[in-house]
Amino acid sequence: MPKGSKRKKSGAASAAAADARAKSSQVEKAFVGSGSVNTYMGQLVRLVEYIFDHHKEHLVEEHLIKMEQAAAQDAQQKTKLRIKLRQYICDAATAIQAKRDDRPHNCFMKIEDEADALNYDTVVEYMDTKFNVEVVDRGAAEAYLKDLKDVRDGICEITPDMEVGDKVRVKVFQSESQYSGIRCALAYVYTSARVTMPFASELGIYIKGVGRYIAAAKQHLGLKLTEGKDSMNQEVMELIAENLFRSKDKRDILYHLIFLLDWNLMKRAENCLHAKMIHMGFVEDHLTFTFAKEKGKQHGDMHGPWHCFANPKKPHICLVLSFARYFLTYPQVLREGAPLFEGTNQYGRYSSRLHQLFHELKDDLKNLGVDYKDLGTHSARKGVGTMVANASTVGPPIVALCLRAGWKLGGVKEKYLFRADGGDMAVGRRAACLDVDDKEFAISPPYFDYSHLDADGTIETKENLERWLKQRLPDADNIPANSWNLVLQCFASVCYHYEYLCEHLDDKCSFRNTAVFRDLPKEIQDLATVKFPWDKTSWTPKLNGVPPHVLHIAKIESLERKLDTLEENLTATIVGEMERRGFSSTAFKTSDITDALAAVTQQLTNQITTELKEIKDAVKSSRGAADDYVIVDGADVVLPGGGVAIVDEDDWFNDANGAEGVEGGAEGEEGAQPNESEQRRLQRKRKEHETAVALVKKRKFTVGHHHGMLNVLPPNFTLTSMTPLQLVYCWLMGSVRHNIPALGLLDSKHVLFLKGGNKMRNKMSSVMRIVEKMAREKNAWYDIKSDWDYDKVTKMWDAISTEFKAKYCQTKRKTQINYHTVYRNMTDANAFNNPRNKKEKAKRLAMQQQQQAAMV
Repeated sequence: MPKGSKRKKSGAASAAAADARAKSSQVEKAFVGSGSVNTYMGQLVRLVEYIFDHHKEHLVEEHLIKMEQAAAQDAQQKTKLRIKLRQYICDAATAIQAKRDDRPHNCFMKIEDEADALNYDTVVEYMDTKFNVEVVDRGAAEAYLKDLKDVRDGICEITPDMEVGDKVRVKVFQSESQYSGIRCALAYVYTSARVTMPFASELGIYIKGVGRYIAAAKQHLGLKLTEGKDSMNQEVMELIAENLFRSKDKRDILYHLIFLLDWNLMKRAENCLHAKMIHMGFVEDHLTFTFAKEKGKQHGDMHGPWHCFANPKKPHICLVLSFARYFLTYPQVLREGAPLFEGTNQYGRYSSRLHQLFHELKDDLKNLGVDYKDLGTHSARKGVGTMVANASTVGPPIVALCLRAGWKLGGVKEKYLFRADGGDMAVGRRAACLDVDDKEFAISPPYFDYSHLDADGTIETKENLERWLKQRLPDADNIPANSWNLVLQCFASVCYHYEYLCEHLDDKCSFRNTAVFRDLPKEIQDLATVKFPWDKTSWTPKLNGVPPHVLHIAKIESLERKLDTLEENLTATIVGEMERRGFSSTAFKTSDITDALAAVTQQLTNQITTELKEIKDAVKSSRGAADDYVIVDGADVVLPGGGVAIVDEDDWFNDANGAEGVEGGAEGEEGAQPNESEQRRLQRKRKEHETAVALVKKRKFTVGHHHGMLNVLPPNFTLTSMTPLQLVYCWLMGSVRHNIPALGLLDSKHVLFLKGGNKMRNKMSSVMRIVEKMAREKNAWYDIKSDWDYDKVTKMWDAISTEFKAKYCQTKRKTQINYHTVYRNMTDANAFNNPRNKKEKAKRLAMQQQQQAAMV
């Protein structure tokens, strides 16, 4: 063994470890992917249901008895779903054991050479029940049915009940893939039992014949020629992405990211959903992804890295910005080894949301020439491949395109043509929807540029930036290095697009409540920039995936800019020299005229300044320190320059009345001290006003009048959906930039203008009482509200988060849980010590027990 190398210990190691290996019985069935197994199970359940209803002789006796018992239970529930029967079929199919020399298989169907074994005729009879009903032209239908009359004698006549206006309804075969799916499901059963399917070749011939009749029906009846969902062009993609981007639903932050991942990676949505943080990174100017499994490559070897690029020109389809919104809204996913998307059915939820959005945008899609029913989750993958391949006459390498999309090259090509970074970068940059024929195709991602600072200033600014960011991310010190670099790049994207986000995000978007977005300093925001080859600096990341013709365009742009600058400088130099010499002129030169005007202006300015100073000194001697105030015409008040506080004029001018003995003078004034001299009283009042003015100037929030009252909250303020972490930040920390104080400082009257505002505030207050209680137990709570800052809030949350999640966040998607759900969990756990909650919980448990007993 080489010196210094370490051999990994085998399974006989003494240290205890959980066994992450599958059982042998599971390994034997891993000849297909888990996604394919789920598809086969659906087909198999429907086939066996048909056999159970029409051909019970094909079922093994002991399994038939249990199926009849399950069907009887379903009948008692008075439901058509047949849940018990379907569950039994799934369990029986999963439990199939392979045939061995010393044991038979245990399949629930008769599949070997035995009496009443499953046969070709029964399978084809079931396939014949699969058809679509289409409404077609009557003449085309009659002509086509006439050709089929010899084949299906006696049932090709059109009856009145088939008519739909001047058209008729006809039955046609479903897609060829439907019948192939039934055959594959059957093949899975036979392979699991290690039995050869005796009629496999006959089924193959039948399905080929079906394919010919499907093509004939499309031709003669005028049916849709393509199968499956249509491809999605870039225009449709941007419409979908923009609506997800602007949505107020917090779940659409997740679905927007999945949608863009699906598009940019050109992968199946299932692959994107199973990604892990450890498989991601940010290198130079691009994101990198690696996958262990892809369609056609199921053996666990690394596939990638695949490169994805930002699109700063179109923020709503920028993958880096979408990652930033997701990471900063749910920062818990940044922990080491965490899945990118939590939950067991994210694909189902994503698919459901996407189809819902297609329906909502059906009119807009129709204007683009697209039927919303023809779109699905697979449409993005179809569309991006077509777009990348045809974006320009200068196309990317076809091998890189096929390998990225997971398409088979076939034959000897797969042995000699492999993935390389250059080709994949070219595909990735085009998949970001950058215009390959434009010079700005070579744009950099948003990044922090320190080229205007010296060495010491750069180090200090970088440290301040990272410190500021870490104070707003929970458990930031434990974020892995590759994830932290990714977070910094994503944060740069947020800074660069900050104004765009403020303008276009919905007021109820959950991202607005993140600690990073609420009070982003202007000096940090200004550091973020994008560059091109002609204006790049030493801090600009290396630009990858740029084709040669774009680099040539960039060089031409750089030369044009230099020529423009040279022309301006040369013109200014010549004009200046001519003016200095008074070239060909007997009149005043321009510089002489401007100098004369400047001298006169300065003289007048000095004179006015002197007079104003004399007036100001006179006012000071009579009114004290009133220069900090503005007198409002027609009102008996004096307002500070900011216009926030209201001060009574009597406090300034009652000294004259007191001196003349008018009632209400110094002796009757509130706060006056006995035997206090007039001079002392004036000094005291002036000091009080100076203090008041200083306090007003320190105020960070302004008050406005809306909804019939003075309110510190903006008129467009809303109490949005928040995670528990976002609630903690918003409750304890305000947003000066958006004029929103800490929610913990508000009371019921401030939120009366919101629909259900007081109810939501009470829920927040209840949740925060539990947070405060847990934080006090950890000695992490500060009683003085002004002592809180983002760093202390983050550390407080780090101290209680583990216990808090264990008690009140019991769900498969802990990072995305809403504080409303947490409140319900707290109520169920009687965290608020409410006697009524105990009674309600007891009633619910009793009802659940009664329902379970009734089902049994």
